[in-house]
Amino acid sequence: MHIQKQLPKRSRMGDYLHDARLRLNAQRDAARGFPALRALFQKRVGYAPDLDQPRTFNEKITWRKLYDRNPLFIQASDKLRMRDVVRDILGAEASADLFPKLYLAAAHPDELDFSALPADLALKANHASGRNAFLRAGQPVDEAKLRQICARWLRLSYGVDKHEWAYQHIPRRILAEELLTGAPGDALRDLKFNMFGDRLGFAQIDHDIFGDYRQDNVDDTWSALPFQGVYPASDVLEAEPSCFHDALAIARAIGRHFDYVRVDFMFTNNRFWLNELTFYRGSGMNPFTPPAIDLTLGEMWTLPGKA
Repeated sequence: MHIQKQLPKRSRMGDYLHDARLRLNAQRDAARGFPALRALFQKRVGYAPDLDQPRTFNEKITWRKLYDRNPLFIQASDKLRMRDVVRDILGAEASADLFPKLYLAAAHPDELDFSALPADLALKANHASGRNAFLRAGQPVDEAKLRQICARWLRLSYGVDKHEWAYQHIPRRILAEELLTGAPGDALRDLKFNMFGDRLGFAQIDHDIFGDYRQDNVDDTWSALPFQGVYPASDVLEAEPSCFHDALAIARAIGRHFDYVRVDFMFTNNRFWLNELTFYRGSGMNPFTPPAIDLTLGEMWTLPGKA
């Protein structure tokens, strides 16, 4: 049993008080014109954000968090209802084998009957990032502890302190899904397309996200791009995966419905799956090297009402 991110130890009441403090602090920051958010942005990205006339990619992500209330963001950010959004866009046939198998969507941890679920299993909170547990056949599972962890996932909000609006309105569920794995020597990787409408800004390939995290950025010809995000690049760019252009075509079809969205896949050498849609990449606080790329990407993005 592997838990992706361990939550700080707190009592049930401690969790509720912690959440209440986050909400109160976020409300105060908003009422004052977001001084805390602006200070954190400058600390992480290296410049003061212009939230009235945003120009860079990170400024526009931040503007979206604070001001864009597109209701589709809520549904598409929900790891459960996102499946319906994509089916509506692609059609039932084209999306039939696109997602990991969904065994259960539980509103309460007591609904998790592990005897009726596969031994190889992924548990996820549908309203948050990083709240995942991975169960493998033959490894011990503490079911009581796992239910306690899932209860905390459901109890705690996500993104309040970062003003990530869409996550606050998702009906919370625990998803029991197919555990995705690759064959020996064929590691599972992440392939994420940053789409501005149907235009690809860049694709990122994430390797070994639980260990020596590496991230490579490529264009639509699988050529390495001359910039880097917060993680170092691989020593050698891997060969273009067989799924690249099929996944890109899907990302373009989804991207047409948004001014910006990151379409996140997981893949092996033989298969790929759509994992989630992301609207607040890095919460708008991931710097680039060189920094000029932030403006270059921002120029690809036309915000609603900012044309």
